[in-house]
Amino acid sequence: MRITICAILFLLLFSFRGQSQQFLTGKVYKKESTEALVSVSVYNISRRLHELSEESGSYRIQVAPGERVIFSSVGYLADTLTVTADMLSGAYEVYLEPKVQTLQAVTVGSQSNYQVDSIARRNEYSWVYDHGNVARLEKDRKGGDGVGANIDLFKKGSSADQQRERLKKRLIKEEQEYYIDSRYNKEYIARLTHLQGDSLVKFVAQYRPTYDFCRKAAPVDILVFISDNIKKFRKGERPD
Repeated sequence: MRITICAILFLLLFSFRGQSQQFLTGKVYKKESTEALVSVSVYNISRRLHELSEESGSYRIQVAPGERVIFSSVGYLADTLTVTADMLSGAYEVYLEPKVQTLQAVTVGSQSNYQVDSIARRNEYSWVYDHGNVARLEKDRKGGDGVGANIDLFKKGSSADQQRERLKKRLIKEEQEYYIDSRYNKEYIARLTHLQGDSLVKFVAQYRPTYDFCRKAAPVDILVFISDNIKKFRKGERPD
């Protein structure tokens, strides 16, 4: 009899705990599009819990009404919402708006736009960095023409830290790609080569320098790189 009562109490406690947990679920899309967004950061500010959206754009995070959740991804405006009971009754779709890329006529070596964007990305993902280690902007570049990513995060074995580590790797990769774009600027390439439209896009994609090259290159090195490769491009030669 005593064992039966204990078993019932255990089941009731387990059931109560299960019902007390609520989750906000749904998918994240690009605004005004059906394009699902992968690896979007979903952060519960109130509980300091975070998840990433899956390949299908699906997300799931533990919440309660009144708590605040931030959806953020590099290249998109972050969206902060306050959870209501209605949001928990079914799938809640989130639409992130792409950031407007305002390109100006730049002189090779001018990285002001990149620097501003880089700092903004770090602020956007401050919850990743604010764990004892401060993210630093590398200064060991040549020519004083830009900053790069040097993200140091502590490593532990918990699930939350493993997620942060995965996000760290994605952020580093995206930061490197942004850096290449800032040094290997399309408008500058178009002025030098007179390429336009699909030809310009094809050239930039096929003859793209590496991150390491861009980190070490002086402005004249970028100029020579473009000059050498536009000749190959017009002859139909493949990149080295």
